[in-house]
Amino acid sequence: MPIVSVVIPTRNRPELLLRSVRSALSQTLRDIEVVVVIDGPDNLTDASLATVQDARVRVVSLPESIGGADARNRGAEAALGKWVAFLDDDDEWVAEKLEKQLAKGSASKYRLPVIASRLIARSPTTDYIWPWSEPHMPIGDYMLRRRSLFKGDGVLQTSTLMAPRELLMTCPFTKGLRKHQEADWLIRAMEVPDAGLEFVSEPLTIWYIEERRQGIGALEDWRYSLDWANRVRPKITPEAYSSFLLTYVAASASNRRDWKAFLPLLTSSIHRGSARPIQLMLFMGMWLVPKQARSFIRGAVTRHKATAK
Repeated sequence: MPIVSVVIPTRNRPELLLRSVRSALSQTLRDIEVVVVIDGPDNLTDASLATVQDARVRVVSLPESIGGADARNRGAEAALGKWVAFLDDDDEWVAEKLEKQLAKGSASKYRLPVIASRLIARSPTTDYIWPWSEPHMPIGDYMLRRRSLFKGDGVLQTSTLMAPRELLMTCPFTKGLRKHQEADWLIRAMEVPDAGLEFVSEPLTIWYIEERRQGIGALEDWRYSLDWANRVRPKITPEAYSSFLLTYVAASASNRRDWKAFLPLLTSSIHRGSARPIQLMLFMGMWLVPKQARSFIRGAVTRHKATAK
């Protein structure tokens, strides 16, 4: 029986999927299985997986697309391991990822620990090590609140997460949720008795960002994000609510130059949350500074810091 089940949901990205699968099969922890959940009919992905000659790979083919959150749930349900680690089909792991997280989880004081780690956020020009600071509770406050000029803190991305299968059966991903799946799940999982968060400070996942491909997480739908924030508002602090609207949701709207979002986001953040001056400044910057310019400045600052070290 495998110790860890790796769950990879995928749809219509066969070349990227093979990179993810190979990084899972190359783990120093060998007692694993790789459960690839194909989210709907996908002949090209079927053909690509047929080239992988490893008995540890199992394929769950869904008759119709049900979305990433539900596909992860199906993978966790099919898992044979005590632990489940999620890997997106366009990400990859360093070789020691599962071994180091398993050691952290096995020594945890929690009966149902969720183990996360830092990651390498890889853009076409620069690598970033995120998050800058280690997680703290409440987890929604850590993930959604922003107090610095550049993004990168509070990042707990799906491909870094490993958890007991028991926890995922008790607290699955929210059915039908198209975005914010990591934050939504972690906020609810940390409310489960005997659950807690552990963190490996090394970057163990490579997360490819800003590449020109479409994914569910890349959908610039600010209304959907605002609705989600209103649903979880009772579970997060007022500042986290305001910060999420003024930074993440505002970025989605400003990238599309959808000025209809400006007043609703600003009004909700002030009247329903607790906005800080830096968050209001970032909000204005989202609208006045183009996305490409913000990316250039962030990359230049990161390169300067790396050179200074």
